[in-house]
Amino acid sequence: MFLIALVLTLLALAILDGLWLGTMTGRLYRPLMGSLLADKFNMVAAVAFYLMYGFGVTWFLVFPALNGTLPTNGLSAGVALTINAALLGLLAYGTYNLTALAVIRDWSLKLTLIDTAWGMVITTASAHAAVMVARLFRL
Repeated sequence: MFLIALVLTLLALAILDGLWLGTMTGRLYRPLMGSLLADKFNMVAAVAFYLMYGFGVTWFLVFPALNGTLPTNGLSAGVALTINAALLGLLAYGTYNLTALAVIRDWSLKLTLIDTAWGMVITTASAHAAVMVARLFRL
């Protein structure tokens, strides 16, 4: 069950981030990062990130939501998943972006805010998509 949840989460992350990066690299990242943006995409690093982050999203959000063990604190399961996913996205992407802002010369505050918000959106959307597909197909 966990492996299925992980695959669904990874698919959701890949699709959503592929769409985001495909549309925003030229509009957001290149203008704000300039020469800091790599000329060549590092596929090994990207795959490592998605495997690690997808595992975390699955472990902390998707699998518990599917098993009914995600803490709800009196909220509906869907609201609890949304809040927990948004917080995980904020913590993960915020940590990266604020660290970059702290140590990389000319790192953009605008990029920090937008990319951190994206982390919240992609984490929430991916968790919900994985749970929805798993339930739809009774996996």
